[in-house]
Amino acid sequence: MKPIALFIAVLLPLGLIVTAHAEQNPIVAVYFYAWYGEGLGGRHWNDSAYTPIVDEPLIGYYSSLDPDTIEWQLRLLKQAGIDVLFISWWGPNSYEDRAARLVFENLKRFDLKAAILVEPYLGGDPSLYDYEWWLQVLDYIKKNYIDKYPSVYFRWEGKPLVLAYNPIGMKCRPNTDEFTVRIVGNDIDNAGYQDWDLWPDYLAPWTTDKPIELRVRQDGYVAIAPRFDDRVFCELGVRTGCDQRLLDPNYTLQAYVKQWEWILQHKDQVRLIAIYSWNEYHERSQIEPHYDATKPEPLVYDPYALTRAYTEKLRGIEYSKEYKALAQGLGQIMGVAFLAGAAAQFIRRA
Repeated sequence: MKPIALFIAVLLPLGLIVTAHAEQNPIVAVYFYAWYGEGLGGRHWNDSAYTPIVDEPLIGYYSSLDPDTIEWQLRLLKQAGIDVLFISWWGPNSYEDRAARLVFENLKRFDLKAAILVEPYLGGDPSLYDYEWWLQVLDYIKKNYIDKYPSVYFRWEGKPLVLAYNPIGMKCRPNTDEFTVRIVGNDIDNAGYQDWDLWPDYLAPWTTDKPIELRVRQDGYVAIAPRFDDRVFCELGVRTGCDQRLLDPNYTLQAYVKQWEWILQHKDQVRLIAIYSWNEYHERSQIEPHYDATKPEPLVYDPYALTRAYTEKLRGIEYSKEYKALAQGLGQIMGVAFLAGAAAQFIRRA
């Protein structure tokens, strides 16, 4: 295990938890991206105009195939109160296919589950994703993930969940009793064929303070995001309209807090919370611990810590006085800046 994983792990003294209320709580999922290669300039770390990044993971520019990285991620996900990973998958025998298998092999140790999110790996033409394609892909996922990892593959509405990202599903979607299929995408109120938002893009642009109302979709699903900022794509000339998609780019509006507070107030309407994302660094939506490029220096605002705090609130977890005192003391002494600095020291010594 990497030293930073040990460092963060000591911040979770589970033995001090007193009570977790037994009422049925929403499931908390996160979109997870397993497409990174080792080092800056490596796969998806600024290796092209289509994969720009401005922030850096706390453990450096990692490989999604590295076992130590996977363990670090899964441990933090569990500690943050995440139940399910929706793993971005780019087809049979792809890099992401190899990485997803490594993640699935380790889920049971951390009491986590996962489902496959099929990306449009053939291209942007929706007609490419026809009935025959669906049959082949579902068969591959069944043999290589559902049947191979039955105890950790996530089931929804009593069947294995398979997600697909638009434009998949625009022209064809399977009518099957074997799987629960949900189409995930953007601008779903206008597009009309998707089931679930990838992120709450209907809130954008969110660059000034405003009241919000999240939209609960089919199955009681609601998507939330700490931030969305893809302006670097526009600067590189590969996207347009980035200013219209902004969601709290510097964290100064506390958008993530407001979304979680809305969920707590409307908990009875929600069955599944999906966070975009664990580690999609290109659009800066990550909650994975990282060095932030634009957050104002005095601002102590950590999406990872907020996620853990709100999943605990969601589940009604209560702590002993000793735990609360320890947590308060650590927060006052350390803060996010100290945590990042100490983590960097551990990395340098490794």
